[in-house]
Amino acid sequence: MKKFSISRIHTCSGIFRLIGGIVATEKSVEIEYEKVEFMGTDGWCELDLNSSNANAILSMIQSDIIHHVLTQP
Repeated sequence: MKKFSISRIHTCSGIFRLIGGIVATEKSVEIEYEKVEFMGTDGWCELDLNSSNANAILSMIQSDIIHHVLTQP
């Protein structure tokens, strides 16, 4: 598992800060999030990783996260 910490990433769904790990094989990519925050009007707001809304958002930005993590040295 490759650990990652993204201090700021701009996506079509907003600006996020994420900590987690990624496992990439030839057949699949799995991301395990430890902490996810989005930039709200009053600053960083933590997402509840157990909520269906947070999981829907993370699904929408998954390709952005994968691209960012796998292209970094």
